[in-house]
Amino acid sequence: MAKGTPHPIRVVTSVTSRTVLGSMVGLLLWAQLPVVALGWTAGVVQSGSMRPALMPGDVVLYQPPPRNRTPAVGQIVLVQDPTRPNHLLTHRVHQVLPNNDLITKGDANSTPDSTPVRPTALQGVARLRVPWIGLPVQLWRTKQPVPEAILLLGLATLLALAALPPHSRNRHN
Repeated sequence: MAKGTPHPIRVVTSVTSRTVLGSMVGLLLWAQLPVVALGWTAGVVQSGSMRPALMPGDVVLYQPPPRNRTPAVGQIVLVQDPTRPNHLLTHRVHQVLPNNDLITKGDANSTPDSTPVRPTALQGVARLRVPWIGLPVQLWRTKQPVPEAILLLGLATLLALAALPPHSRNRHN
């Protein structure tokens, strides 16, 4: 190979790792733009109760609920969990009761949730899903050290590969 010519493997490795890192940054920005610009709420899916529509590690962006309007059956909502104080729940509206209470249900669950949700517990209506970008947060919250370590090692590897110069530093090519 001629002196000064970039090594093809280094170029491909560098371009690929930079593309992956750029995509990750783009997804992070995409997930935060509506939060900053529109006052929406972002949340990381923690469980598989909404599979296949939402997967653990997905980030969901929620628009504030419209005033004096009840979400329609089929919409995915963010609510204060009626069975666990200080916890939020993302489920689909299964039924709207005559008093406007909501019966919710996870897509992967066989039955609807047993406790109705008061309209005042509604925090938002899902508008956008950003896949996988919240996976580090989801792993951290569930305290899964091995996948977390693998994820961090993968990120460190991508950063190291992206920083590789295209030319070999060995002067004896």
